[in-house]
Amino acid sequence: MRKPKVMIVGLGSLGSVVLEFLARDEAIGEIIVASRDRARAQTRCNLARVGALAQGAMPQIRFVPVDLDDIGRAAEVFARESPDLIVSTASMQTWWLTGLLPPAARTRLCRAPFGAWLPVHLTLAMKFMRAVRQADYRGHTLVASFPDVVNVVLARLGLAPTCGLGNLDEIVPKLRYLAGERLHVSPRSIRVLLVAHHALEPFVFGSPGGEVPPYRVLIESDGRDVTEEVEAARLLLDPYPLPPGPAWHFLTAGSTLRLVAALVGVSEGLLHVPAPGGLPGGYPVVASRSGVRIVDLPGLSREQAVAINERSHPFDGIQRIEADGSVEFTSDATGVLKEALGYNGGRLQPSESEARAAELIARFREYAARQGVDLAAVEATSRLMT
Repeated sequence: MRKPKVMIVGLGSLGSVVLEFLARDEAIGEIIVASRDRARAQTRCNLARVGALAQGAMPQIRFVPVDLDDIGRAAEVFARESPDLIVSTASMQTWWLTGLLPPAARTRLCRAPFGAWLPVHLTLAMKFMRAVRQADYRGHTLVASFPDVVNVVLARLGLAPTCGLGNLDEIVPKLRYLAGERLHVSPRSIRVLLVAHHALEPFVFGSPGGEVPPYRVLIESDGRDVTEEVEAARLLLDPYPLPPGPAWHFLTAGSTLRLVAALVGVSEGLLHVPAPGGLPGGYPVVASRSGVRIVDLPGLSREQAVAINERSHPFDGIQRIEADGSVEFTSDATGVLKEALGYNGGRLQPSESEARAAELIARFREYAARQGVDLAAVEATSRLMT
């Protein structure tokens, strides 16, 4: 039986970790690394090969040049290679750069909800999915960049990927560990069904204070409902600090590996994914070669689950997403960026995303420079280290 072929588009700090994880999975037949930075990609491919071999695995890894700014050429590559699955980790700016600012400047800027940065995550996701459609590609597609919102916009444009990755699925292991500890059983015996949005994650792993975004959770131990017994609502918000910045990508990549394995037919299973088929927020699903199928929680209809995540959008700075894909931001999202960066981030039309992203990035870099932080140097160092 032919082993599956997987393509990674974008080789930033997350894509590099995903590559390392996939390289050690011998159920994967071939890994294609698609990037516009040939020199960096080839050295990362070399590292993944020898690192995997040091652990006894012998992956087939190959580089192909892809620049998402050239949608036609990217489509040609996707059509020619025809992998079983494509995962895009491409973004115009990584999410953790704000954490490099001095404390006062960082605190000021981080008052803006994550969704205020939507253009830098949406732009390349749109180009990726347009190339996928132009290629008439029929395999599974995963979009990593802020999928709880980005994929909803893509769906409004007729560009919905299979689903996103990470986010909600990063919360579930915490609940399984803590519930297992509370019941004195192995976390393997704990089953969690959770409906929630990316906006909940800072409350789960940090302590931002304020109103908690809505969610619905069910926890079972060997098939027995223990949601109340383990005080699931309390477990969800119990302190569980994780290291900031790119170290987080190891958690995301671990989640991604399980999802990829399921979608290419290696191991079907229960997972949690953001934005299946372009729905807002995250849901429990059964993932398999045929795709992702949402698992409904008892007493919660599909419409109610979607409504929970729609109500969570404003916690991430998104007031609403219109039928044409245009996005209205909350006042706190626009206000903080205007005050700190001088960026006027009103209603976003998808066609304006690239220009708005470029302006936002430029103003952020100017802001960082005023704080004595040279982001170009930081990013260059990061690219050498990750």
